Amino acid sequence: MLLLAAATARVDAAERADDVKAIIERVNDTWQKNHAPEHNAFWDNAAYHTGNMEAARLLGREDWTDYSTRWAEHNDWKGARSDNKAEWKYDRYGEGDDYVMFGDWQVCFQTYADLYRMLPDDRRLRRARQVMEYQMSTPQRDYWWWADGLYMVMPVMTKLYNLTGNQRYLDRLYEYLCVSDSIMLDPETGLYYRDAKYVYPAHTSVNGKKDFWARGDGWVLAGLAKVIADLPESWQHRDFFVDKYKKMASSVVDAQQPEGYWTRSMLDPEHAPGPETSGTAFFTYGLLWGINNGLLTEPRYLEAAEKGWKYLSKTALQKDGSVGYVQPIGEKAIPGQVVSEKSVTNFGTGAFLLAACERMRQLQAAEGGAGADRAFWTDLAERLAAPVLEPMSQGKLHERMTVEVSPTWDGRKKDVAYMEAFGRLMAGIAPWLSLPDDGTPESKTRSRLRRQARAAYANAVDPDSPDCLLWRGEGQALVDAAYVAQSFLRGYDSLWLALDTLTRSRYIERFKGLREIDPPYTNWLLFSATIEAFLAKAGAEADIYRINSAFRKTEEWYVGDGWYADGPEFAFDYYSSYVFHPMYLDALAALQDAGVRNRLDYKKYYDRALRRAQKAALVLERFISPEGTFPVFGRSIPYRTATLQPLAMMALIGALPEGLTPGQTRAALSAVTRRMFGPGTENFNSDGYLTIGFCGSQPNIADWYTNNGSLYMTSLSLLPLGLPATHPFWTDAAAPTTQEKAFSGRPFPKDHIWKNPAPTPDRY
Repeated sequence: MLLLAAATARVDAAERADDVKAIIERVNDTWQKNHAPEHNAFWDNAAYHTGNMEAARLLGREDWTDYSTRWAEHNDWKGARSDNKAEWKYDRYGEGDDYVMFGDWQVCFQTYADLYRMLPDDRRLRRARQVMEYQMSTPQRDYWWWADGLYMVMPVMTKLYNLTGNQRYLDRLYEYLCVSDSIMLDPETGLYYRDAKYVYPAHTSVNGKKDFWARGDGWVLAGLAKVIADLPESWQHRDFFVDKYKKMASSVVDAQQPEGYWTRSMLDPEHAPGPETSGTAFFTYGLLWGINNGLLTEPRYLEAAEKGWKYLSKTALQKDGSVGYVQPIGEKAIPGQVVSEKSVTNFGTGAFLLAACERMRQLQAAEGGAGADRAFWTDLAERLAAPVLEPMSQGKLHERMTVEVSPTWDGRKKDVAYMEAFGRLMAGIAPWLSLPDDGTPESKTRSRLRRQARAAYANAVDPDSPDCLLWRGEGQALVDAAYVAQSFLRGYDSLWLALDTLTRSRYIERFKGLREIDPPYTNWLLFSATIEAFLAKAGAEADIYRINSAFRKTEEWYVGDGWYADGPEFAFDYYSSYVFHPMYLDALAALQDAGVRNRLDYKKYYDRALRRAQKAALVLERFISPEGTFPVFGRSIPYRTATLQPLAMMALIGALPEGLTPGQTRAALSAVTRRMFGPGTENFNSDGYLTIGFCGSQPNIADWYTNNGSLYMTSLSLLPLGLPATHPFWTDAAAPTTQEKAFSGRPFPKDHIWKNPAPTPDRY
């Protein structure tokens, strides 16, 4: 996946994240106090709700979420209300109920989808799917003929794709946008004319310039940000959207006025002079989002965003909590039109909230992170990693690590412990170490550990190093070599490609040498497949038979509703978490990255496996009690929080299932992590290494193969550290877990069986 850096803001000493939080609360509380939610679902109201939902998630304001829910209920979860498809229209502006396919009536589906994700209920999404899926079945492609429509509907497409898995949403998103580009895109600037009527040179500003309407282009930049946030990393057209966004952002910055706002006609300030808030707010949101997510790294973007925010917070924001200087409803910059501090609208308030939320995230990162949860996680990651990586980088892990083995140890060489500790640790923290450096204290810790990890990787395969690992002589080597390979898959650019040529060649040789190990008829088949899939991605010869045989057995061993059997017989344990879901998905993704094509359709296999992993994540979150505990059963339970790996992985790759929000998932994982590793727990020995146990030192629960190197699999629950500190996973307010909702009398999602998707036939 693409790992994005948190930008370090030049923080104004007079403004902190809490100050922006207070602004958000004042603006939104003021709006909702003075405006009941019972209004129609047309674009102006719906645009406000997109900002309200963002603010509600960030601040954890359930009353704001309830406000949007009341609005949705008032509109029966519909946009335009006609049920007669024969009369549905879209080809021009229309406020009537027959304009069902007109995007200004579809933007409401963004909020309905967000509310559905929080509390899945078919009624919330039924109309959105009915309208959009009917629309996609028609031969027309010109549905988005005006710039505003790109904000109104593009995010609907990605949200519904992520909720349904229907590829047609992405296909039509790309096709519709290409048609929009043919209508109103200016190739030179990357900006959009409002619609075909305003294309240069048939239409010009008062001074004969290209007339780009600020709010129209603000809709587009903001819409692109929302879409890119939701797009699959591997989608073939993702770069098309990213490149479009970057080119547009550059032109937007060039058009900014010295005071921080954008005039209504972007390139001709004399056409309609003076400040305007809606376009400025959408631009500021779009720029801040790109900065916070590592797409806009040049200093000029940060400077422009800060100037935009200064205008919004110092000029547009009024003493009474309203947001002024918003151009009224229209479609162009109008010479002579008066826009004042009293020009307040619903959509302008929504745009302001979007910008304010991204500013708050930016400041949180600049102030040293995303709150206490991330600080606790990073401290734990360092506590796990330092005793392993520091000595191993110096060739001294064998010398320093105190090895503890099970009381029923089966007699294998104890040297397996070093590879187990290293490989399993790195599989969990590779995404975190792959984040770019950003000057924060956390970044300095990552940088140090990354340097140590690279040196440790080299020593692991250097025959002259005291820390050359046990690659032969024990079948266990296959297991933990797979975790080393998985760490390379999860940190391919920053860890694998950063190694010198000799070290990489040594790994390829070692990995191939493991083919002499005949894996037992269990999850071990996936260890072999993961290694071979990595070899394929690295451009080395891979054994496709080993891969496909493992995949076929994995399919045979799926028993339903998110659970795999560890071999021909089902055992109720957590091996679906430890191995099956994560290694199956990582191996399938690697083969797609490598462009491997054979009998198995790896894309279809991946999609099916992802759906199963999402169900597993749902179950695991429901296992977490209000006290931060989960059921302890099955073998290998000393792996501790590795039990929660599928939940952590879905958060990392942006694939949380409906019913789980980022703030809720972080709260659930943090509750368990704090319960297990918080003050008063004794999970580490005097030398800093993990002890055998579940929560503390409990050697009696070890299996015959358990040593304390095995236990570093607990790092696998820390995968979301690979998300930047500005990501909603870290910045959204903690939300109650499913069990907390259930036992406090609040609404919570019902749980039903997820049927296994249809088998995928061989290609030939």
